[in-house]
Formats: sequence, structure tokens, C-alpha cells
Amino acid sequence: MEPALKKSKKKGITPLMATFLLISFAVAVGVVVMNLGSAQVEESAQCPINIGLKLSNIGGQDQLCYDVGAKELKFTLENGINIKVEGLIVNIIGTDKAESYEFNEAKVGKAGTYLGKADYDSAVAGEIRQLKISPKVVLYDTEQICTEQALVAEMVRNC
Repeated sequence: MEPALKKSKKKGITPLMATFLLISFAVAVGVVVMNLGSAQVEESAQCPINIGLKLSNIGGQDQLCYDVGAKELKFTLENGINIKVEGLIVNIIGTDKAESYEFNEAKVGKAGTYLGKADYDSAVAGEIRQLKISPKVVLYDTEQICTEQALVAEMVRNC
């Protein structure tokens, strides 16, 4: 027999096993890179969807007022058509005190309306200087508070 046709006694991996190992390594590297990339996107993107939440406007007047007798801030919100709002965070900054309220029951469907009331005593907390209403939405099974799409009002009329 010719020496080239002799069976080699060296042990090694077969080409099929080498291909399997390379594919496994490529998949593992891909999974790590995708996880790092998705973590970076979630960190930098607050609310990637335009919610479209706004104060209702009837007769040219925003539906936002403070009832001194009842010691309540009253507001009416309209949601946009893009996503359902799962709750609200209402921050009221007075001249003497700031208060925050969480409205988990404020579920507003697409193109829906919500009538809200928040207790606020102007005798204790002072005159309202600013009102900020931030929507809460659920994106990809994660609740997010969209502060960059909050409604801000600095002039609150009396009811």
C-alpha cells in the first residue's frame, strides 16, 4: 500500500463536529451582543410611542380648575389613539408644599376620556404654582411612567 492511503492514527475532531462547535460559538456571541444591545435601548428610550394625552378643551377653555370649597383639583383628560393609559401620576406644586398622587384606577382606553379629582388644600399647601400629570403605560409587559410626555399647567383657574 501507498503511504498516502494508510489510515492515520492521529486523533482529532471531525469536520462535522468542528462546524457544530463554530455554529454554537457564533450563536452564543450573538445572544450576548443582543442582550447588551436591548439593555442599552431600554435604558435610553423612555417612551418610544407618542401617547397623545391632553387636557379636554370645551368652549376654548381647558378643563382644569381648583374648587376652593371642596378643596379639590378637577381635571378632564383625553387620551390619544396610539396606546391605552394604565394610570396617572399627578404632582401639584404649591407655594408652601408639593404633593404627589398616584391614580392607578385611571385607566383610559384609546381615544378615551378620564374625569379626575385630587384633594388639595390651598390653605395648607398654598396657591398652585404648577400641575404636572404624567401618564403610565405598559410597553412590552413593563410599566413605564412617561415623564417627558407629561401635561404641565402653570395657570389653574378656580371652578
